[in-house]
Amino acid sequence: MSPSRTAHLVVDLGFGDASKGTLTDSLVRRRGAGLVVRFNGGAQAGHNVITDDGRHHTFSQFGAGTFVPGVRTHLARTTLLHPLAMRVEASYLAERGVPGAMELAR
Repeated sequence: MSPSRTAHLVVDLGFGDASKGTLTDSLVRRRGAGLVVRFNGGAQAGHNVITDDGRHHTFSQFGAGTFVPGVRTHLARTTLLHPLAMRVEASYLAERGVPGAMELAR
């Protein structure tokens, strides 16, 4: 018998910043999640996270839990991938203390 697993879905029916990034980051930290799935949108979809230590990032290609060490991002096939934007975002994340972000995304 395998251990029980829980999934949390964070969605918004409107447009604009509805705190999806902050909520996702909080869930990852509180529940010990190891994976964030981006299932829609693309590089234009921004999810803001400001950590307790003051780091800020607007996640667009990576999952909003990427500030937490070891948390992976899965980009579903319905997510529009922009390779150059992803590389630029990975470099911004490295400047904010997340080295190797590209290795965390699939």
